[in-house]
Amino acid sequence: MSTHKRVLLVEDEISIAANVCSYLEIKGYMVDVAYEGHAALTLLDQYAFDTVVLDLGLPGKSGFDVLQYIRDQAKLSTPVVILTARDALQDKLTGFSLGTDDYLTKPFSLSELEARINALIKRASGNVADPVRRWGPIEINTRSHIVAIKGVPVHLTRKSYDILSTFLQHPGEVITKERFESLLWADDPKSSDALRSQIHLLRKALAEHDCDVIETVHGTGWRLGKPEAQS
Repeated sequence: MSTHKRVLLVEDEISIAANVCSYLEIKGYMVDVAYEGHAALTLLDQYAFDTVVLDLGLPGKSGFDVLQYIRDQAKLSTPVVILTARDALQDKLTGFSLGTDDYLTKPFSLSELEARINALIKRASGNVADPVRRWGPIEINTRSHIVAIKGVPVHLTRKSYDILSTFLQHPGEVITKERFESLLWADDPKSSDALRSQIHLLRKALAEHDCDVIETVHGTGWRLGKPEAQS
């Protein structure tokens, strides 16, 4: 469902990860799990999350390394809850100095964790309802970054999401390749081949749900076709 919130859970203890994941999914969240730091960075590069639940004692890159990446390199404002057995004051101070929004120590209550996640999401959204844009069978929630076609969630990479979001911000308008390139790679311009590759990936993801709405305007760019033909 397009109203679901998407959570990245970074936890190396399989039993804890399974319990948290099951509980949050029952409560209506979509949950992606990374069992070590490098996997978390990969998911953060590929997808947009509503919040991150982050353990500190991870194999490979530590939780602090992941947090520093989120804030300093990826420049993400996604709410972060550190969930760890480390209850020393210095660890808490380090976490907050690196940009965590909350710090919860193990053992913990699943209901308390959910309450903290909910509070952070509401704070980040300004306590307003999710803004949902629609075009034919497509729904995109611009706060939770969940995309659905005919009510079925669609998993997109971050670049695919950004392209689709741009289309829905300007429904029916032709978006030039120069405009897409400036939006997607403002600090590191890519070739037109890279953009065409991203458009192809988005078309492929939509086609898996029998949705073919992206039209090529030769020599100019792309636009969304008329929604009534797809609904």
